[in-house]
Amino acid sequence: MIKSLKAVFKSVDTVSCRAGDVMSLLIVVIMLCTTIEVILRYAFNSPTIWVWPVNRQIFGVYILFAGIYAMAKNTHIRIEVIYNRFTKKGRKRADLLALLAFVCFIVVLIWQSAWMGQNSFIMKETAHGAFRIPLYPLKLLIPITAVLFLVEGIYILLKKQTHNLE
Repeated sequence: MIKSLKAVFKSVDTVSCRAGDVMSLLIVVIMLCTTIEVILRYAFNSPTIWVWPVNRQIFGVYILFAGIYAMAKNTHIRIEVIYNRFTKKGRKRADLLALLAFVCFIVVLIWQSAWMGQNSFIMKETAHGAFRIPLYPLKLLIPITAVLFLVEGIYILLKKQTHNLE
């Protein structure tokens, strides 16, 4: 049982890190789209209707995976000035309290985003304005990434707590 659990956690960790690496390239795509918009708008007086809605969607995907990547690399912000003053036992308690808060937040996120994504898909929701990009793919991605985020967070905490899942 423990071996299969370790394998699942390792797989999720690998997916999280690789997805984060790939998704980091989305910033380049956002920069290229913005550059195109600026050149077309100011050099040719011909602004686009698609750049800003597309950039918002791309940035949404980027943010979803950035949180998971930060969790996998253990680089989320923590108040080190206070945390470092705790004893080893105090740090474990703080980590457990943080995990409890994290799990509560992520469970609500999964529940609400699944409901929102389902409704968006049923309605085939699109953005407002001239360029009506579909919104439901991003909204359906939120609960999927939230589940990945939850498993990654549990793995990181278990690894910290037990030091034997590595």
